[in-house]
Amino acid sequence: MRRFRHLEHGDRVRIETLRQEGHTYAYIAEKIHRSVSTVYNEIHRNTMRPDVTRNTEIFPYNADWAQVQSEYRRKKASMRKTKMTRHWQKVINEYLDRDWSLQQVAMATRVPYSTNTLYGYARDGLLKYRPKKYRLKKKHYHGVKTDREMFKIHHISSRPKKVTERTEFGHWEVDGVEGPISSSTLLLTFLERKTRFLVAVKTKSKTGKSIREAMAFFFRFYGDQVKSMTFDRGNEFINTSNVLTVTHEFNKKIYFTDAFAAWQRGSNEERNARIREYFPKGTVFTKILQVRINSVTKLINEKPLRVLNWHTPADKFNLARREKKSKN
Repeated sequence: MRRFRHLEHGDRVRIETLRQEGHTYAYIAEKIHRSVSTVYNEIHRNTMRPDVTRNTEIFPYNADWAQVQSEYRRKKASMRKTKMTRHWQKVINEYLDRDWSLQQVAMATRVPYSTNTLYGYARDGLLKYRPKKYRLKKKHYHGVKTDREMFKIHHISSRPKKVTERTEFGHWEVDGVEGPISSSTLLLTFLERKTRFLVAVKTKSKTGKSIREAMAFFFRFYGDQVKSMTFDRGNEFINTSNVLTVTHEFNKKIYFTDAFAAWQRGSNEERNARIREYFPKGTVFTKILQVRINSVTKLINEKPLRVLNWHTPADKFNLARREKKSKN
């Protein structure tokens, strides 16, 4: 029976040397008598900045760095306690009371337990964890009359590459979270694409006038941090007057997604789902104060995200805003 054996520092030195000579994964694996997957995983896991796309093409593989990372992970794994202490139980439950997920607790705090371990404790009833219920019913889409010429001028295909790739700060996605059919109040949500920072503004109704008032309220506080906005083709956004307000009065670029293409504003949709955890379907926003809405978005923005390398949207947004001010 074949036994698993960890890579040693000498193996990593050979990998570094052969990689510098430009050899393939298969060739390196043959030389150090390991599988190709072992070599591939070693290089991709232990090359600097694994959070950066194509990091193996940007940063060279370094045997000493890889060895340090491997020893750190092994030490961290050995420090995990098999028993939940009262101290950590209290700390974790405090995070769960703030609606953090178990993965966020494991990855973005000093809690000495892995995500899987925390799920095990939750199943044992040691944590105040409530599994989320996910939507099973499919959405039904209804067609609307559109101004085709306006969509051609502001189509998402004309959006610069730096916006699509999230390399530049200041580009927002906009959507609406609706209450019950009987209610005319709408929650307008704004999401900054690079930092995933969320803002929500309550409108009095779904009329063009109320939408413009909500947009003006948003620009009063965040106008300096806006370069462009991407909308879907909802009735509340396709009003020509609203488009002209954004493009001429506030002098911002505007883009529209394709019809029934929610994935083109995927981040906005995902953050709206987080809002629904606090304001479930059927919530009448007329009865909800803007102060309450602000407190909810604050909670959401202060939760760490894996896509941000376990930093919070609030921290990333404030950092980007300071960098923008310093450049100006």
